[in-house]
Amino acid sequence: MTDPTTRAADAIAEALRDGQDVAEMLAAALCQVAAAEGGTEEVLRNRPGSWEAGHLRSLMEGTVGLNGEVLEAYRAAPKA
Repeated sequence: MTDPTTRAADAIAEALRDGQDVAEMLAAALCQVAAAEGGTEEVLRNRPGSWEAGHLRSLMEGTVGLNGEVLEAYRAAPKA
């Protein structure tokens, strides 16, 4: 089994090959996780003060608003 970073890199490379806007795809994916986990700060909970977290926070806030105003729109349908 591959590690999560390798699986994520494979998904990003596939999206790029398919002609997708990778930045938009990453923002949407992060916001889907945030919606499922209870908010944008939950995505960053394991290392919230890092510079990487700061950039991801800005990306998610730019996508769903500073207070997650439209986060619910990113909630994925339950898996069957």
